[in-house]
Amino acid sequence: MKKVVFFTDENKIGNALDNFNLRGFANKKIPFKLHMGEKDNKYFPKKETVKKVVMALKERKIKPFLFDTTVSYQGIRHTKKGYYELIEIHGFSKKNIGCDVIIDDKGSPVKIEDRDYEVVEHLYKSSHIFAFSHVKGHIATGFGGAIKNFGMGGVTKETKRKMHHGSRPVFQKDKCTYCGVCAEVCPFNAITINENTWNQNMNKCFGCGICIENCKNQGLIHKDADIQFVLACAAKACLQDKNVIYFNDVNRIARGCDCDPEAGPIICPDIGYLVSDDPVAIDKASLDLIYDVKPGIFEKINKVSPFKQIKFSEEIGLGSSSYQLIEL
Repeated sequence: MKKVVFFTDENKIGNALDNFNLRGFANKKIPFKLHMGEKDNKYFPKKETVKKVVMALKERKIKPFLFDTTVSYQGIRHTKKGYYELIEIHGFSKKNIGCDVIIDDKGSPVKIEDRDYEVVEHLYKSSHIFAFSHVKGHIATGFGGAIKNFGMGGVTKETKRKMHHGSRPVFQKDKCTYCGVCAEVCPFNAITINENTWNQNMNKCFGCGICIENCKNQGLIHKDADIQFVLACAAKACLQDKNVIYFNDVNRIARGCDCDPEAGPIICPDIGYLVSDDPVAIDKASLDLIYDVKPGIFEKINKVSPFKQIKFSEEIGLGSSSYQLIEL
């Protein structure tokens, strides 16, 4: 069973890290993978907490630099220049945090499950990585944690687009009953049904696959694969053969992602912090702790099970869902 350390007091960050072998990290300059929020989002990681984690790593002779990637959709984080501007707005500058900040958008291909994923260069070339993941809801995957931090956040925007496009629905006319459920659950109003006609607005479709998830008649199938399956594969492309420590911030748990300017409301009380060396174990533990307080909350809010990414990740060998929770 994988070890997952749980605590609520930020003063125990160092104690939590010391439960894992960090000797190989010492004296290395390593990526500190962090989603630094979208403009107008209120729930992204707190710079004060990030600074405490950075300081704890530096005290252990580790040399982290904050790191993230550009996004495929239009907005301030679509370009490196724009993301650096947002970093200043959100307070993640070197002056505030105490380490360099690097945004990457070029990658190298890695094949996982017969698909190519472009892993961004600073992850591709690093043997040791630290991951700070804010746990929250997500419109396409139910929730986002360590797996999503790399599965979407560790690849180029070209790969991100392919993943979403491959998860778009393909209409199966002979199986559709025109019940209208797919149109009702589509968060982007991309589907319309009139009597015996089914129509999709491709300009509105995000490729989240929620319509497919909620179709009970197999009237819709994925163009390529479930977004949560390719998410797991992309995470493995980023993380296989790497030495990684994962830190999950399970607080300010909003309905939507940190990339959503309107991510609220908060849907669960604050839980605390988790540390592990296994991305599947730490995400499963995060979900279990949340569901102890709010059973089924992500399915209720986002109409998709977040446990699918746990299942897919375990099946392809990214990590283990079996864990031992150690409370500090």
